[in-house]
Amino acid sequence: MRHEDRVALRRLIEEHHTAALGTITPEGAPFVSYVLYAVERRDGYAPGLLLLLSRLAAHTGHLRADPRLSLLITASPDSVPDPQAVARVTLQGVAQPVFRDAPDYAEAQACYLARLPGQQHLFSLPDFTLFRVELREARYVGGFGRAFTLDAARLTASLSTSGVEPA
Repeated sequence: MRHEDRVALRRLIEEHHTAALGTITPEGAPFVSYVLYAVERRDGYAPGLLLLLSRLAAHTGHLRADPRLSLLITASPDSVPDPQAVARVTLQGVAQPVFRDAPDYAEAQACYLARLPGQQHLFSLPDFTLFRVELREARYVGGFGRAFTLDAARLTASLSTSGVEPA
């Protein structure tokens, strides 16, 4: 993966804040919905994502039963002449709730709100829970002939401030 592809991947994830969320229903069927996310960087941990989800949403129940998920982030279809060539990344991961009494809850909340300040009011509603997504793998498509699968280490390197990918 070339340096410019790593930079494009990082920009795609960091500059957007909406994704299609894929979860698994109790019956084992795929389920896709729409969510907002923020990138989280904590000392001593790989970069991850934060989601603020309502207990009333089907996807939240799915994640509580099976924390595996997939997120699809895409560039604007208007960013290229051919919509088939739009940059996109499918992230695989595991989501766990960050409870309000957790020692790092305030930091996670501040991180989320730094990216999505208009969502402040949702934190006062009792049915919303913050989820932390540990990223396990990514499939990045930067256009025709530019597709790469990244394991957790390479994804972490691409999202790190240094951008240095392991050999």
